[in-house]
Amino acid sequence: MRKTMMRLAAAGCCIAMTAGLMACSGQGSSQKTGVEGTTAAGSGGSGENVTLRYAIWGASQQEISQQLADAFHEKYPNITVEVEYTPQNTGEYWTKLESSCTGGSAPDVFWMNGVHADTYMEGGMMLPLTEMVANSQEIDIEKDYPSMLSNLYIRNGEVYAIPKDFDTIAVWYNKKIFDDAGVEYPKDGWTWDEMIETARKLTDSDKGIYGITAEFGGQQYYYPTISANGGFILANDFKSSGYDSEGTIKGLQCWVDLIDEGLSPTLEQLTDTGSNTLFESGRLAMLWAGSWNVATFMKNEQLNTVVDVVGTPSFNGQNGNCINGLGIGVYANTAHPEEAKLFVEWLGSKEGQEIQGKSGTVISARYDCQPLFAEMYPELNLQSYLDQVDVAMLYPCCKVTNEMLTVESDYLKQAYMGQMSVEEACKAIAAEVNPMLEEAYR
Repeated sequence: MRKTMMRLAAAGCCIAMTAGLMACSGQGSSQKTGVEGTTAAGSGGSGENVTLRYAIWGASQQEISQQLADAFHEKYPNITVEVEYTPQNTGEYWTKLESSCTGGSAPDVFWMNGVHADTYMEGGMMLPLTEMVANSQEIDIEKDYPSMLSNLYIRNGEVYAIPKDFDTIAVWYNKKIFDDAGVEYPKDGWTWDEMIETARKLTDSDKGIYGITAEFGGQQYYYPTISANGGFILANDFKSSGYDSEGTIKGLQCWVDLIDEGLSPTLEQLTDTGSNTLFESGRLAMLWAGSWNVATFMKNEQLNTVVDVVGTPSFNGQNGNCINGLGIGVYANTAHPEEAKLFVEWLGSKEGQEIQGKSGTVISARYDCQPLFAEMYPELNLQSYLDQVDVAMLYPCCKVTNEMLTVESDYLKQAYMGQMSVEEACKAIAAEVNPMLEEAYR
């Protein structure tokens, strides 16, 4: 990662110089966007016919991304948007984006997340949107979006991306498995102990059914329970971690206990057959899942009529969750800065966010469009996802996120497999991560 950051930073210097020359010639100058950003009837930006490349990941969002591109083109006929989808789960999206940024051929507009934001912002790969935001009649970054999301893309007073969407975690359950076992459905406000007792009643080794899974994953599993137990991953000043805090250890131990008791498959078993596969095949009663799974689950005809959603359980009266979000930024060396900024502004506007929200694929970042997510499938208690925002811990993002998460994974996998205790793993993580953070935030 350090080599990557140095490489990006070096390329960023070249791009910054190029951007400066463009600004001097007037090509990179800014103007008011939104209603006042149109230069002729039905045209936007410079008014010339241009084509923007829009990079995304997430297979479930390809269709809605194209719908958004088409709707924008209908409003601004001189601007055509080509959607470029690249998978992220294999790392291909970030490899491709890094290569295109350093090579000077990046898409005009692209998705960004908090994990990678510092690398691209500090490397000079993203165009500041501060002036556009200040002059916009379509968005108000201080009022329209949760500050924890918008702050992911603000550095030294400069805005580099507009919040697109966010996700939280809730618990899905298979009503048929509950009915067959004669077990009452869970309800919002339940506790971790109640979840464990429910899992005990539903686990049936003869039928190959598990009550719950302790999948190895921070955002969907142990980050919510860490926050519910008063633990944390990053200190507010980013100069130290909370891996070895009592709450963090408790928030991790509860998952390992599920494996030890046999209520969840082992880590090795889940590596072969993941939790989502078990749930969609009717072999898992309860699943902790992010809001991004909704569209996929509801397209499964064997599953969509027998499921519902409930909020995550509490510990000693304390709820917890994990929130993460995406932003949309502009490539610093785009040949069409005004049109690219106009597209990003429109995606963050109420009009754009409503189209996205009504698709049911993600929770729109704007406050006034968030309820659309819960309304998409009224038969489901999707409000549980929205109710988690106020208690959610922000997904840990910092200048050394990738290095930190690698250390986290290396030691916690050993704890999940019984090769070391959770406490030993947490102390080992802190011993390696804290010096990284101290160096990064001197």
